[in-house]
Amino acid sequence: MIITRRDVIARAAAACAAATLLTWNAAYAQQAWPAKAIKLVNAGPPGSPPDTYGRIYAERLSKSLGVPVVIDNRPGVGGNLASDAVSKAPADGYTLLYNVSNTFTVNLHVYSKLPFNPQKDFRPVAPLISQGLFIVVNNDLPVKSVKELVAYAKQNPGKLAYGSYGTAGFPHLFMELFNQSAGVEMLHIPYKAAPTIDVISGQIQLLAEPAASAIPMIRSGKLRAIAFTGARRNPLFPDIPTVAETYPQVAVSGWHGIWAPAGVPSEIVQRLSAEITRITQSPEMQKQIVEMGSEPMVATPDAMASMVRAEAKLWGDLVKTKHITLD
Repeated sequence: MIITRRDVIARAAAACAAATLLTWNAAYAQQAWPAKAIKLVNAGPPGSPPDTYGRIYAERLSKSLGVPVVIDNRPGVGGNLASDAVSKAPADGYTLLYNVSNTFTVNLHVYSKLPFNPQKDFRPVAPLISQGLFIVVNNDLPVKSVKELVAYAKQNPGKLAYGSYGTAGFPHLFMELFNQSAGVEMLHIPYKAAPTIDVISGQIQLLAEPAASAIPMIRSGKLRAIAFTGARRNPLFPDIPTVAETYPQVAVSGWHGIWAPAGVPSEIVQRLSAEITRITQSPEMQKQIVEMGSEPMVATPDAMASMVRAEAKLWGDLVKTKHITLD
């Protein structure tokens, strides 16, 4: 076979064109994200606070990115089901996780084995909202402050019981942190449904209730709030002091965030982070978040990762001291 100079030139040109096309296609594919619907896997059941906030953010993110953002509810096992699904999803930016912080800061300490690695299988994208708890008590309980609650608990050992939505949930862990800091022991009663009815009736005396669900009961007078768990007083109830005003080390809030599978390119993570931050900082969104009893949160992906590490140590130490397990 005789190869002429013309053949060489033609083959070189074809190779060059193919290489150029591959380069152009790769660049186009990167620039085109997002080119189809994004699935936001939500760890909360329909109607729960994570689901409610997730749908609010999904709607706004859809408008911002110009593609549908579809909610896929996968509740169960403390957020593990949703996290497991996303950890095994393609790392292309089209499957994201909406979850609460506990899944990343607590579950690795209370489950002996997880089907995913919360530290290695995900990339933090953006925190969204933080939600403190109100310590609410039965109206007949003769305490109106944190100091009075601690004094009553010490004077009446074994007579105070608090409810929670389940072992190792944020309300339970907060109350154990409070017990440890105040040097008291109150009996924990985990519930599968809302424990508020039993507090109102007096079967148990108190609980730490998420702000969104506590606010209606506080306003109606069904329960009395004596303190808020956040670092600052809740803007809707500025007269209710924080626990930290009595015990400075006890200033904690649960929070919601969005994560991506570990292999998602940095360009996509940064784009998502910027869009979500813009949404959170909009006056309309900030007003809506505050009215729902929460606080807006803004942080870079790196800062969000640092938050997770710090809280994982806090709750890990508590879980170890209190021998809390879900196995």
